[in-house]
Amino acid sequence: MSNIFVTNRSDKKLKDGYAGVFYSFPKDETVEIPEDVARHIFGYGDDNKEPYLARLGWIISQNDLEKGMELLSQWEISTQPPSKNQSLSPLVERVPLPTSRKGGGKVLQAVA
Repeated sequence: MSNIFVTNRSDKKLKDGYAGVFYSFPKDETVEIPEDVARHIFGYGDDNKEPYLARLGWIISQNDLEKGMELLSQWEISTQPPSKNQSLSPLVERVPLPTSRKGGGKVLQAVA
């Protein structure tokens, strides 16, 4: 059985376990896990993701399936580690301006 590389591109951290071992998936970090763990947590290799999304608490009913699949799409799951030269997505590069300051502030825009 091979290892799977999981990169959390969502806004939430995840900690989940399988067979008594717990795994943390911090935001914007890649975690290498065994394939059976990826199958248990994310439904890796299974076309029907509904039971996995429900177990993660990302959906409550079939009505939430589209929203759950959208959340799952924010996770990169691959048999290969991500490229070190891969640039961050524009969503990751944006930094919100503080809202407590009065007056104008500089707006920085990422250049592709």
